Amino acid sequence: MDSLPDICELHQVIEPYLGGGRLCSYQTNSLTQPGDNYGSVLLSIRAQVQRPDGGEPYEVNLVAKVPPTDPKYWQFIQPERTCLTENAVYKILAPALATLQQEAGIPQAEHFDGFAQYYGSRTTLDSSCQLVDHNAILVLENLRGSDYVPGQRLQPYDLPHTLMALTYMAQFHALPLALRLLKPHVFQEQVKPFFEKFDWHAAAPESKATMKAETLEDIRKATNNNEKLVSRVKQLSDELFDFLAAPASMPDGPFTSIIHSDFWINNLMFRYDPSGMPTHMKIIDFQTAQYDSVVHDIISFLLSSVDIPILELHFEHMLEVYYKTFIRCLARVGAEISGYSYTAFRAEVKRVAYIQVPHAIFMTRFILADNVTAQQKEQRQLAEVLKNTGSERVCHKLNQILSIAQQFDILY
Repeated sequence: MDSLPDICELHQVIEPYLGGGRLCSYQTNSLTQPGDNYGSVLLSIRAQVQRPDGGEPYEVNLVAKVPPTDPKYWQFIQPERTCLTENAVYKILAPALATLQQEAGIPQAEHFDGFAQYYGSRTTLDSSCQLVDHNAILVLENLRGSDYVPGQRLQPYDLPHTLMALTYMAQFHALPLALRLLKPHVFQEQVKPFFEKFDWHAAAPESKATMKAETLEDIRKATNNNEKLVSRVKQLSDELFDFLAAPASMPDGPFTSIIHSDFWINNLMFRYDPSGMPTHMKIIDFQTAQYDSVVHDIISFLLSSVDIPILELHFEHMLEVYYKTFIRCLARVGAEISGYSYTAFRAEVKRVAYIQVPHAIFMTRFILADNVTAQQKEQRQLAEVLKNTGSERVCHKLNQILSIAQQFDILY
């Protein structure tokens, strides 16, 4: 079994965020679940912290995120960009949004609470260099210690989880947009440069042809060789990769904001009341966040992470819940909302939604991949794990995605 990565000079990273406390000692363990993460390495940290007044040390439970050690995964995840972006979410964006809400007179208890608490980050140990290397690290609170539970990719969300996720998503989108409208210099100069468009296949072009071919084979099986649907999915797949590789400049549209770009079950954590109902949520893993239409997150999430029969019944209601939260959030911080009609929002959905159909289709193999043990993960590469899927399960989900896309006019 691989040893855990060493963390050098951890105290330099986290002590500025310990309120005057000093790191005495710490222990690390692997936090990455087998089969659920093939990019960055996640470590849990139990840190003993000395109080500023010299009292008894106390324990802080943290999570450290470090780049992958495998060169293949380094090439795919592109830490030179993704680490800088995720660090900026916590170090720059989150404080700017907190200030925006505070200046609008919103009580602290009512601020957007979808981010984990930040405990520092770095890209390298070399203070004279800005490049990301294997000593890069991002440290956050361990949300499990606050009773947050991660989603399970084999268990799609029911209606309560879906509606809560959409309300958090809407706030996450609306607040950076409000920052752009109310403080354009702050947004353009301090925030936006970290969220340029990101092609998550640019550094691994050989994977595109493989993904396309295997996906089309899945679609053939799922649709009993329906040539019309196979042809349409092929066309959409080409359009998705063209979209990803398109020039970085994105116009400042009314529904353009910082989006997560990987908003699905694995990247959401919920806290529950005693009856089992979700009460709070955290969004994690902002590596691929970028500046684009909010619809990309909405449709990708709905198609990939929500129980399809529930989506069929409540699709329009889900869009309305998102929209109402989005508008309410903009208005509450003082942004102008006269140009944000529901008709305009639905037009944006129509304009953008189709591009997320192939994205959800590509994700299906990964989402429905069989769970693997730690030993199996050591012995098998990601490609092998993804091929070992329950084909009937995958075909059923693909049929559902295509049906929903046709039913709500987002496929054509």
